[in-house]
Amino acid sequence: MSQINVPHAIINGLALSVPFFTTAPSILFAVTAVHLAYYQLFRQVMVSIILFSISFWSLLPYPSVVKFALAVLSLSGFLFTTVLFPPLQLPRPTGKYRVGVIDRYIKKSSTLKSKFSNESYVNIRILYPAEAASGETTEIPYQPLGSAICNQFMAFGAPGPLKKLGGLLHYWLLITVPFQRNASLVVGKDKFPVVVYSHGLGGSNSLYSYQAGQLASNGYVTILVEHSDGSAPLTKAQDGHIIEHDMTMYPLRETEKGAWDTPPYVKQRREQLEVRVHEVIEAAKFAMKTLPSEARFKGRLEVKKGVHLVGHSFGGATVLSAAARHEKIVKSVIAHDPAVDWMTDDSRYNLLKGSGHDGSGGYEEFDEEATGLEETPTLMMYCDDWVRTGFGHNFVTIDRLNNGASGGKGSKGVVMDDMRHFEFSDNCLIQPVWLSKALNFSGSDPEGRAADTAKLTLDFLGTH
Repeated sequence: MSQINVPHAIINGLALSVPFFTTAPSILFAVTAVHLAYYQLFRQVMVSIILFSISFWSLLPYPSVVKFALAVLSLSGFLFTTVLFPPLQLPRPTGKYRVGVIDRYIKKSSTLKSKFSNESYVNIRILYPAEAASGETTEIPYQPLGSAICNQFMAFGAPGPLKKLGGLLHYWLLITVPFQRNASLVVGKDKFPVVVYSHGLGGSNSLYSYQAGQLASNGYVTILVEHSDGSAPLTKAQDGHIIEHDMTMYPLRETEKGAWDTPPYVKQRREQLEVRVHEVIEAAKFAMKTLPSEARFKGRLEVKKGVHLVGHSFGGATVLSAAARHEKIVKSVIAHDPAVDWMTDDSRYNLLKGSGHDGSGGYEEFDEEATGLEETPTLMMYCDDWVRTGFGHNFVTIDRLNNGASGGKGSKGVVMDDMRHFEFSDNCLIQPVWLSKALNFSGSDPEGRAADTAKLTLDFLGTH
């Protein structure tokens, strides 16, 4: 369950409430009272807090009725803001292991020339099963790039009037991740399989901390790639410069009927995806060739037959395309709401051939047909919201996976009931449920759907 962090709640309550109710020191006590309620102390302190608020205002030269009204206003104002906008913490991983984390850059073994990225390094985060009493004890911020990433996220993802209100997301800066930096790998002789994880458009390696943490706590060394193609809100390159979100393609979506994935727009996304596939494969090669020789992981990784790939949305299209082209190093692939139309032409053809569907704009010529998805065990999970709208070619892929027309042995397509696209990421775990529902970002139980996603993913991985 998402947890309330009391010290952070006080700070957050102040930050959110001051613009609306500037009523002096009683603010702090009102906020404290609200969040103590979550720890069963509300009854013991609430009366004294109310008395303090009233007594504070009684010192000012106002009529009694005004003093009382101001006291009630200060208390109710902060009750309102702190209850509606509590700073949530991610649910802790539920597997038997603690989770260690290492952030690093790996040098690419080859360079891909692209207008979307010319970076020579891949930014990765490694989560792994860790010894409980090892590693650093300092808290790890959920968003290491600070307020800049909140501002950028709103700039490209929010409706017009809200694009400049990055402060609405600054509560993200109060969130920490439940991992231990530089912890020791759990002691023993067990060998751990490796998962490479690709984020979606507008995502980052932080935004999938819950799902990746579940994998690591259940015995999977998980490498999250933060792509350098401009699909992340912001990412920091190896030399320190900041790569901003690529906004140049969005005008291509504009039509007389509103924004939509026009063929020119989709073509650009397919070109962008080439960078992402390259980075996922670089991470997979690193996991198979370099990581096993490092002291912490030496002799403890199960990578002789390859790695597993997991991705969401644009990341789903990325890992499917990677598996189609590089089946020899991919043991299985799991795609959460994959943007199938954004897959490369050769891999999309491999997935959809014989179905009568080919995606926006059809296929362009490609040198070599990809064949990896014919043999690679594949799990596609779709939220029921995407099924209703037909996104991700689920009207084709689910049946093809379930009847054996696509994917290797054990492949299947699954529909997640009462779920929205953003619930495959942390998005709906780090904001109040009422707000997620109001924005149509989630169904009625985002924590439950996140747990279901993790279980289905782990069950599939366990059989491959």
